[in-house]
Amino acid sequence: MAKTAQNIEDSLRSVNGDIAAALEGIAPEIFDFKKYPFSFLGKAARARFTLLIADALGVDRAKAEKAAAAAELTHTASLLHDDCLDTARYRRGLPTLYDQMGVNSAILVGDLLIAIAFDRAGHGAPELQGELVLAVRHMTEGALIEENSRGRKVSAAEAERMVLLKTGALFRWCALAACHLARHPELLEACARIGGEAGAAFQIIDDVLDFEGNAGDCGKETLKDIKEGKFTLPLILALNDGTAGPAAEKLLAAMKNGPAADYSPALELADLVKKGGFAAAARTAASEKLNALFPLIDKLPNAEGGAALKAFLLALGERKA
Repeated sequence: MAKTAQNIEDSLRSVNGDIAAALEGIAPEIFDFKKYPFSFLGKAARARFTLLIADALGVDRAKAEKAAAAAELTHTASLLHDDCLDTARYRRGLPTLYDQMGVNSAILVGDLLIAIAFDRAGHGAPELQGELVLAVRHMTEGALIEENSRGRKVSAAEAERMVLLKTGALFRWCALAACHLARHPELLEACARIGGEAGAAFQIIDDVLDFEGNAGDCGKETLKDIKEGKFTLPLILALNDGTAGPAAEKLLAAMKNGPAADYSPALELADLVKKGGFAAAARTAASEKLNALFPLIDKLPNAEGGAALKAFLLALGERKA
């Protein structure tokens, strides 16, 4: 397992190099990537997931690295757009491109990265491009559903659909890409579920961290979801609770009607969600999703790779940043 972990880190350096090479091919008059500090890899959760599921399927690592680079470029493009929607100033421990350059340039750079991602996907296998187009469509649909739901209480089922589209779609593509590269069509359905559910669980933990994390560890601002009227699973669980629900509703009303600079209702709401056990309950829901994938992972041909993938998924469910 230790050897596998080291091999993953070596491959991540190759993925990072592949991304850097793609960006260096952009003329400075179009966009000078060296001028504006920004992390184009971050924690590399999608790249790690791609490499690990590819190992479990017996894929050549060099091919898997191309798919991993495409996944991270797609994810980063979506973040550039998200930062414009959320007017975010801080991402991956650095100022956002939105903060540095403004909304127009940040959106256009995001579009550019999507195009580069499609190109990198095609380097792995031609069929991966079409699958990635579909994944981006689903990601956008999830983001639009979320945008249209701001300030409106949604059900747990609606929240589940959002996370499966917004985040699950790209993890699903990572798993399908690895399966296509492995030439195991009989495992496409299993891989699609592994990817989609892993991505949904990852997003649930992200939503938990908006309540219980801190900006330094997370690399981005916290409490943004509740300040922006987004109803994620920890908050939905609190609102549906007979005791905590009325207090949560009152705090939401105070946030909506009070001055934007007043963070005290948001802090009280975060405290209620944490102390009431609703953040922990959301973590449990995410962990149950991940553990339910283990029988499917056991069907993948490389048992050692499957074990490493399980360990990674368990770590996702327990992460604090």
